[in-house]
Amino acid sequence: MEALKMIQSRKAIREFSGQISDEQLQTILKAGNAGAVGMSQFENYRIIAVQKPAIISQLNGLHGAPTAIIVAASAASTMEAVSAGVIVHNMELAAEDLGLGANYNMASLGSIPADILPAGFKPLIVLTLGQTTETFTPRDLPDDRIQKEIIK
Repeated sequence: MEALKMIQSRKAIREFSGQISDEQLQTILKAGNAGAVGMSQFENYRIIAVQKPAIISQLNGLHGAPTAIIVAASAASTMEAVSAGVIVHNMELAAEDLGLGANYNMASLGSIPADILPAGFKPLIVLTLGQTTETFTPRDLPDDRIQKEIIK
């Protein structure tokens, strides 16, 4: 899929029909690993994929997603938050390119069990994932959806 068509096809999926495969998970994690982070401080980030039902059941707002990927950082400044967003966005686009359902999730941050996070790391964003019956087709988005300025 062409990048712009994929971006215009992106949508939040909140209904899942099954678990993703190990191969799909590895592809998505590879996309997250390719994400840019501030000051190239990759050591300050962790990507934690959770599929264990006992943990998934503790997380709020997953809408039945069988996989949750947590992006955590050793700090929670603006730089880390933006970098976590870039990492998650890469994974979300990779998931949809595979035909999977995905959704950005902040509702579950407070319900993440502390013992699944590396010591000293804070969860910043979660990506919910699963199989879906939804189709992804480019949307015609209005050009003024977000106001813009060009300064020359």
